[in-house]
Amino acid sequence: MWRWLFIGFLIAHGLIHIAVWATPKPEQQSSPFEATHSWLLGDQRSLAAALAYAAMGLFVIAGLGLLFHAGWWRPVTVVASGLSLALASLFFNPWLLMAIGLNAGLIAGIVWLSWPSQAMVGA
Repeated sequence: MWRWLFIGFLIAHGLIHIAVWATPKPEQQSSPFEATHSWLLGDQRSLAAALAYAAMGLFVIAGLGLLFHAGWWRPVTVVASGLSLALASLFFNPWLLMAIGLNAGLIAGIVWLSWPSQAMVGA
């Protein structure tokens, strides 16, 4: 069961990137922050979308790797989390603190704590 939850989490986490950074903002709606405005680079919609699509693709690939018991799903997840962490940091807003913590936790858990264990997820 944990394996299926983790697969679903990886895929959902990837798809959320598209919802936040790559979908066009409706003209008449206000949002709590402008996801495509970087504190460092200014308005960079194409960069934000490219990074979001790359992170989404890697998270989905990692989830599929776990689904098929591939041994490479962990490094792919770490790379996807690093890319997502860079994206959330480059386009930082306090609303993204949870995403930064989540990605940092994924990296720390997989790299240093060997979590989730192979017995837990079967791969």
